[in-house]
Amino acid sequence: MQILKKVRTFTPKCIKKSYLRPFIFNIISVVLLLSSCGNNNLYKVEGELSNLSDSVLYIAYESPRESVFDTIQADSKGQFKNIHEEIEDLQSATIFFDGKEKWFTFYPEAGKTVQIKGDAQSPKLIRVKGGRINDKLNEYKNKVASLLEKELSANDNLELRRITQDFIAKNPKEKASAILISEYFSDPENIAPTEELLNILSPELADFYIVKDLKNQIDKAKMSMVGAKAPAFNVKNIYGETFTPDSFLNKHYILAFTALWCDLCQTEILMLDQISSEYSKDSLEIMMISLDDSSEDVFELLKGDSIQWNLVIDSASQSIELFDTYNVNSLPNCLLMDKEGVIKLRTTNGAELKQAVDEIFK
Repeated sequence: MQILKKVRTFTPKCIKKSYLRPFIFNIISVVLLLSSCGNNNLYKVEGELSNLSDSVLYIAYESPRESVFDTIQADSKGQFKNIHEEIEDLQSATIFFDGKEKWFTFYPEAGKTVQIKGDAQSPKLIRVKGGRINDKLNEYKNKVASLLEKELSANDNLELRRITQDFIAKNPKEKASAILISEYFSDPENIAPTEELLNILSPELADFYIVKDLKNQIDKAKMSMVGAKAPAFNVKNIYGETFTPDSFLNKHYILAFTALWCDLCQTEILMLDQISSEYSKDSLEIMMISLDDSSEDVFELLKGDSIQWNLVIDSASQSIELFDTYNVNSLPNCLLMDKEGVIKLRTTNGAELKQAVDEIFK
């Protein structure tokens, strides 16, 4: 409008309106075009969060190549804005607040404004609009708002689980459906629900990064399931001896995943002491994999033990790699292998492990 006023003010009276209109139209079009181009290369976020305990918020933009962080200042009403330039292959963004103790994730699209509104004390109920994924997830939240207020996961709430599955089935082409599978049904130690729901999704989503991640998780889990050949490894124990699966040829062996700080990982509770005492190393060996990386602490703990444990600690990230290779996501966790290196049992229960070993050698 300012351009239009200036043109009208300084246009000589001898210029006819018919000549003036195309001139004005072209100027306005150029301005709008430049403005539009700028907006299309930006991520715009605006919102209002009530009951913030801290006015400082942090936003993390995530892509496969990098994480970019911005600091946001909310006003006294909890209102805030953030504008960021386009990031190549952006996947998601997460806002952290209340001392970074709470957060929620959303999915920006360049050129579209994301609008956020909700109570900071109820992150699951915060509504996000703007962009296809956010709008579909908002549609889902409208269906389950009363259930989300109860702070229950899908595994604890059968009704929430049913509604979520129904939403996924009705929206097989939506990326939001893949996100819901990842959020509510993904369990590395129980892949059946994830695999079943992924089969519902349209092939069009095969290249969506969350679908790829879920499929990789399933593939990894299958490599270390009961009945699979134990994955390869090469580690050194606390005494400097090197071990691979071939080190246990022609004998059964147990991989026990533990940590010093894990009360349930004690060898007595896992019945590893009893198993080690009853069965010779010639027929059954036990290798413990601990997340601890301090050899001094480990030796101090073991010096009074009558059993010399074959123990691997997390020096050079050995344990972390084995945890990942064997898809171990909780402690304790024990795997029992037969003479051919085939996984016969995965368990967190010492009594179940002892029973399986007794069955083999009875």
